[in-house]
Parts: sequence; structure tokens; C-alpha cells
Amino acid sequence: MKKGQISLEFIFIFVLFIILLTFSIRNITFSSEHSSDMLRIQISEEAKLFANTVSNAISQVYAQGPGAKTTEYFTFKYLNDEYFLTRAFDMDGTPQILIGYKNGTYVAILDNVNQTINVNETETKKKNYFWSQSLYARDLSDNSSIYYPNNTIANYAGMFVNATDLPSTLKIVVEWNPDRNESWIINSTAQELRINLNVGG
Repeated sequence: MKKGQISLEFIFIFVLFIILLTFSIRNITFSSEHSSDMLRIQISEEAKLFANTVSNAISQVYAQGPGAKTTEYFTFKYLNDEYFLTRAFDMDGTPQILIGYKNGTYVAILDNVNQTINVNETETKKKNYFWSQSLYARDLSDNSSIYYPNNTIANYAGMFVNATDLPSTLKIVVEWNPDRNESWIINSTAQELRINLNVGG
């Protein structure tokens, strides 16, 4: 009798554990709308942090003057993941990233099927443009020739890459060489972003 009762209690506890485990897994996965919202927030935070990292490096070089150089490293977790971006932003096509500069670094998350930049969007679901101010006050958003590879989307020029071409860790090298033209070059193979400031040029 006691063995039967213990077995029944064990089965009850085991079933309860399975139900709780199933519920937890369902909440953790990105299958629900709520989870997609959380994923979109995490991607947005990473895009803002990346823009901030680049802007800070530019500010540091600009403050030090001609001949200055600095190197930063940025690790991507979401911005280079096609599955995460497609899921979070409900994309129909290939996720793409536009990186440029307008008194600060901007990062736009785009879909090759719908290349709309929502600059002043406050609604999280539609926001795909992230900007971080820098000490170097210059508008480079209208000069596609300084970016490589380049594109211009809705009057915003910048380096234009497929999200999957971003490496897991990107080396960011910013320098102020007055003998060279202003340039922004991202090399996915070398896993490097090189920026040259030419303040007087």
C-alpha cells in the first residue's frame, strides 16, 4: 500500500515537473509575439551600442587631433544573424545593414524587399534607425563616394552590407591622417572597419 502511494506521488510530481518544463521552454523560445518583441529590443540595443562604439572612437581621435589613431573591437550577437533579424523585424527578404555618419554614427537595419529608413520613428516595431552623437560635427550622409561598399537609401549614404557578412567580432580602426581623404571601408574578409577622418578636407 505504501509503495503504491509513493509511486502515485512520484508520478504526480513527475507530471507536474514536465508541465512546468514545457511552459518554461515555450516562454524562452522566440515563438510567441512577446518573445519577438524582446528580440527586437535586444537587436535595437546592439545596433545603438555599435553606433555608440564607433562614435566614441571617432570622438577620441578627433579630440586628439591630426595623427591620432585608435582601435576598438565590437562583438556582434544579433546584427549578423539572419534568423534573428528576419524574425524580429518580420522581414520578407535578406537583412541588410547601412552604416554611415551624420554628426554621429547611424546604423539602419533594412530588408532588401523593403528598404525604408524610419528616422524619427518612436514605435519599437517600426524603428530601424539608430544614431549616436560624436564630437566630430560633420554630415557625411550625402557623400556615398567615401563609403565602401556603398549605397544610398532615402538620402542616407553609407557602407552597405548583408547582415551575414558582419563578422562575430569586428575590429574598428579610426585615424586622422590629413594626407588621406575621408573614408569608411568595411572589409568582411579581414573582419575590419577602417575610418579615416580628414577634418579640413
